[in-house]
Amino acid sequence: MKKPIIMVVDDCAITLDVTRIKLEEAGYEVITRSRPLGTTSEIMRVKPDCVLLDVSMPGLTGNSIAKIVRESNLATKIVLYSVKDRNELRELVNECGADGYIMKSSSDSEFLNKVQSYIPFKPQ
Repeated sequence: MKKPIIMVVDDCAITLDVTRIKLEEAGYEVITRSRPLGTTSEIMRVKPDCVLLDVSMPGLTGNSIAKIVRESNLATKIVLYSVKDRNELRELVNECGADGYIMKSSSDSEFLNKVQSYIPFKPQ
């Protein structure tokens, strides 16, 4: 079985590294991006199974990227990944058409369970 590809987009290098390590240890293939500009083109090119988007990035927010990707009808799961509170994230999900959200404050097991709810995958 092919490993699902997850793209993580965040302007914080530490968050990118920690998230990448957690996902790779769980068996996912991970692509990281530290700059939001050009991300929509990269999503269209790579066609990852899921994209985790930081909401608060300079220049282009994750929810803006989500909206652009949704308008392209690409069959990729789009998940907002943020420190914002649940109510604000729910609102943003509804506004931009993302599939859901994951809070950065989630425990490792909660984070991985949530990711797996968007992309069911059992490592071999």
